[in-house]
Amino acid sequence: MRKLMIVAGLLMSASVFAKENINVEEPNTTRNASSKMAMKFGSDCDPASQSADLDVNNVRTKILNGGDMWWDLSSARYEIPKIEDLNSVRKNSLFSGAIWIGGEDVAQNLRLAAMTYRQRGSDFWPGPLDASTGNTNKSVCDQWDKIFKVDGEKIIEHANAAGGVPDDQIFNWPGQKPTDPNPLAPFKDVDGDGYYTPTGGDYPILQNDCKGVVIENAAEDQPDQMLWWIYNDKGNIHSETQGDPIGVEMQTTAFAFSTNDEINDMTFYTTRITNRGATELTNTYFGQWVDADLGNYADDYVGCDVGLSL
Repeated sequence: MRKLMIVAGLLMSASVFAKENINVEEPNTTRNASSKMAMKFGSDCDPASQSADLDVNNVRTKILNGGDMWWDLSSARYEIPKIEDLNSVRKNSLFSGAIWIGGEDVAQNLRLAAMTYRQRGSDFWPGPLDASTGNTNKSVCDQWDKIFKVDGEKIIEHANAAGGVPDDQIFNWPGQKPTDPNPLAPFKDVDGDGYYTPTGGDYPILQNDCKGVVIENAAEDQPDQMLWWIYNDKGNIHSETQGDPIGVEMQTTAFAFSTNDEINDMTFYTTRITNRGATELTNTYFGQWVDADLGNYADDYVGCDVGLSL
């Protein structure tokens, strides 16, 4: 049975109006001494530059690897219904979205990471954080400036072949290697060696466990398409929010199913959030910021059902 986590079901489409941070003054960048010192903890990474389309069903949307999604840095890119003729009028129901996260450190200073329209800059950069130091550098960010994409049919083909020479999508999936100290993209460990070995039959999966319970993942039970990427908030200073860095590492999977019911009109997202910073956060909140564009962009609403993880 397919297990679904955080769900965004989008069944409508309409015209899009590009907009900025309306009626919001640019932040005062004059900060106290302790805040200025915290801002220096960022590294020298360049902003994330990659994107990929999630497009296996009735939705075609662009995903970026810098903490934002559903746009191409200038225009809306959440098209539903998906139109194969790229010269036709294309309608998009979302303009942009991102996870926002913030909390207080032990000194009750606010730590914040969030993205909107990159008008001021970025709060997230590609790649993992070092498990022991909680830091990163430009070399690591550049290495991980990418999005990994795999189609469900490739997973099934590889599983049925019982190993052998894997397709590039399967081979390049960033599952755990002996040189990786941190957990990375989930995979089915067919050969049982603890590492991602596609030549040994291993293949990508959506998740290894749910609330600590191991999931028996068959190749046929995987999404029809998955995108996976990893990013962090320590790659540079937080030029988007001017917030002090947390030391948070985010691993997101965007996925979709090609079906003959309403799930064909949906895309799904799940994010593994790890605090690799030097301080524990309290009063911490995170959520999905969504800039919806159903007709008049000023009257759209977004909600969630915590009990259903919906």
